[in-house]
Amino acid sequence: MCKEALMPRSPLSASAVLVFVVLVASEATATAQDVKWRQDYNAARREATETGKPLLFDFGTEACVWCRKQDATTLRDPRVVKLLNERFIPVKIDANRHERLTSSLGIESYPTMVLATADGKVAGRHVGYADVAQITTLLNKAPAPSATAPVAAAPVAVTPPVAPPAPVQPVVASVVESDADRWRRAKEQIDADLAALHPKIATALDR
Repeated sequence: MCKEALMPRSPLSASAVLVFVVLVASEATATAQDVKWRQDYNAARREATETGKPLLFDFGTEACVWCRKQDATTLRDPRVVKLLNERFIPVKIDANRHERLTSSLGIESYPTMVLATADGKVAGRHVGYADVAQITTLLNKAPAPSATAPVAAAPVAVTPPVAPPAPVQPVVASVVESDADRWRRAKEQIDADLAALHPKIATALDR
């Protein structure tokens, strides 16, 4: 049997494989640690209403240096990412594209984080760069998620069917029927009396 010769692996090829594995692992870890930001404000509000989870709005701009620093540090921390993804509806807001919303909340500097309940009431905010401790303090101000359960319908009482009323006979017809009965009975009585007299009359004539 002919055995296949094994080529020795060079240190360079082994190092290249190791570097590739490290890069893939790092990329997977980074993906797993990403905050699941929502971009649509209205859709995020609907999701919060359906799930009962509070909202965290992160206001910033593309030119904001401290916004990018916060995204690369605090918002990459595994503890913060886990907390945001599990208990909140995180929403990334570009202040330049949502000027009306930004102005209505009185936001003038970036980054600014606004915490709101599921029904849209502001529960807290943090202005400026936030480290892990500061953002955790802000998030702890939110009420626990409480999805509203559907309200059971009140039992409906079942009313037994009501029997239809007996037909009412006209009063005149009843009176007519009563008179007819009386005339019939009177006639029958007269006939009976005459029948009883016939033998007596015949006997008297025979005498």
